[in-house]
Amino acid sequence: MHIISLIFGSVISLVTLASAQVPQMINYQGRVAVGDPAVNFDGTGEFRFALVNANGSTSYWSNDGTSTEGSEPTAAVSLTVTKGLYSVLLGANMTAITPSVFTNADVRLRVWFDDGSNGSQLLTPDQRIAAVGYAMVASSLQPGVDIIAGTVNATSFIGDGSGLTNIPASAIVPTDPPSSSAGMVLIPAGDFEMGRQSGSGDADELPLHTVTVSAFYLDKYEVSKALWDEVKAYADGFGYTFSNSGSGVGVNHPVNRVNWYDCVKWCNARSEKEGLAPVYYTDAGFTTVYKTGEGTSPFANWAANGFRLPTEAEWEKAARGTLVGNTYPWGNTIGGGDANYRGSGDPFDEGTTAVGYYDGGQVPAGLNRANGYGLYDMAGNVWEWCWDWYDGNWYDNTGATTPDTRGPNTASGARVLRGGSWFSSTIDLRCANRVSVDPVGVISINGFRSARGL
Repeated sequence: MHIISLIFGSVISLVTLASAQVPQMINYQGRVAVGDPAVNFDGTGEFRFALVNANGSTSYWSNDGTSTEGSEPTAAVSLTVTKGLYSVLLGANMTAITPSVFTNADVRLRVWFDDGSNGSQLLTPDQRIAAVGYAMVASSLQPGVDIIAGTVNATSFIGDGSGLTNIPASAIVPTDPPSSSAGMVLIPAGDFEMGRQSGSGDADELPLHTVTVSAFYLDKYEVSKALWDEVKAYADGFGYTFSNSGSGVGVNHPVNRVNWYDCVKWCNARSEKEGLAPVYYTDAGFTTVYKTGEGTSPFANWAANGFRLPTEAEWEKAARGTLVGNTYPWGNTIGGGDANYRGSGDPFDEGTTAVGYYDGGQVPAGLNRANGYGLYDMAGNVWEWCWDWYDGNWYDNTGATTPDTRGPNTASGARVLRGGSWFSSTIDLRCANRVSVDPVGVISINGFRSARGL
């Protein structure tokens, strides 16, 4: 039997400064396919789970507590699998996941699966957990303490973190992907060459022209379904309305099926949730925050410090990641280990990958494809909405070279999207490629990431 596994999940119970609790359950979604050629499994399957180190030689946890040195647990967990997809809350009705698991820098999920006909088999490769729980330390951290990727090197700490107070902000490690602006990266100010720099493409990518862009922040990852839901839950209680609730293959996959207006309103809600000034308003005087409706373009207060969609120029500068003259965010070639596109050969060919999936542990194997600014999925996965109205001849306009250009001033009926998607061919994944969609359009290949001014 040939089994293909697609496994990904995220922590759903996150510690906060107020609660100071370490999460002990992890919500994972996965996929299994059986046979040769492989087909998605349907029915009830028997699963065994263990959290192990990078080379699988050490067991940190297993569903029944019997796994040692990465070995298969004794007891199985019965789960329903529909069209190859399953979901499990690790640590619920199982051995509890102890806080010590989250002090390890590299934790991977190991899964065994039994379809009832071929016995229990190990699904490979082990999948790195992209989101680990917060690591908590006592308030008396020593100078120079290292806090990276969920690992804390401190003088001493015993217990699960409950009851701790006065925990310094530097001792709290946000999950990955982020739920706050701390998960953004700085795109420095400067000039760049915008448009097609090499190879073939479309006429709307020319002429090549120099654009000056001020420094700004951009989400390291496409907005995940988990982050979308978190902000939307807040927005629903403060007068926001959305035309679409948003979809996602999993909580740690990019949200999709959101139109341009949904994304703009969501950015305002995220700003208010984090105590920042909203960018979008219903009036030129910036008195009424844009929270509801669609069809009329909002007014943007570019001086506000809140979240917004990137301009098309900002997006392309960020996508190029400091490289000049290259086709893709990492260079001039592309393969299945570089990005999620149609026919790329990864386990997600018919849908999105989890955000940040191309970190070096992807299938097929590849390099870490964060670009020069540390951004993931600037090519493939989902198309990303930008602020600008689309104009196929815009690059011929003198306004295209204005510092911090924000696109045409007149509505064209369509907004710009960039980056390509899981359903795209490789030509669509080029940094220079431009497409346009009606801002009320909703499709499973469109998502977004948010920006912030300084």
